[in-house]
Amino acid sequence: MDLNDQLDEFLDNNFMNLELKKPLFYNSNIAIRYELGGDLEGKNRIDRVTLRALSIFNEICEINDMIYLTLFVDSWSDNPVSSFEKNVYANLNYYSRTRIEDIDKRELEYRYKDPEDHDDETITLQYCTKTELKNLKVKDLFEAVAHRESEPESRIEGDIYLINETKKCIFHIYDSRGMDIVATDTFTLRSVYEKYYEWILDFDRKTIDQIFNNQI
Repeated sequence: MDLNDQLDEFLDNNFMNLELKKPLFYNSNIAIRYELGGDLEGKNRIDRVTLRALSIFNEICEINDMIYLTLFVDSWSDNPVSSFEKNVYANLNYYSRTRIEDIDKRELEYRYKDPEDHDDETITLQYCTKTELKNLKVKDLFEAVAHRESEPESRIEGDIYLINETKKCIFHIYDSRGMDIVATDTFTLRSVYEKYYEWILDFDRKTIDQIFNNQI
């Protein structure tokens, strides 16, 4: 079974009907949405995004946890696969320390396609690898995502997800504004809910409080 199939099986067994697509928080029963960059700009914004994301991630994850690193990149005629695939493999190899041959790729229908849109030009490529956390350059990865708004041409591209198979939780920085975390139970997220409560996005705070007070 290839890695993408393994990941599908893991998601089916633990996160029934959940797709790895935005908005992850609103499509999940047990989740937290954190504010990352806030109103900061420039280097201060990048530093805050990296610090907050890394602090939350490290609170939950441990060095021997098994992690899927998967990303989705869209392709169309003006953005052919040949224009980005070399960089995708190089980035995954760098951030995960896995071999190129250990990166699994598959082609999907465009994930955000409008049901009324009959243009089949755009497709999505999913790339997936798996390794122990100790092999992942998580800080570098989060920093690269934080840089994308200011330096989009020089940073890792794609819709990026870290799936912790051991802890059964999913991390997704959707951009420098925020990060979604999803888990199979509130126990897994309780520590970050309490420790980083002030970082929770105010707009969703009431819903998140209800989740952790067993009111929904």
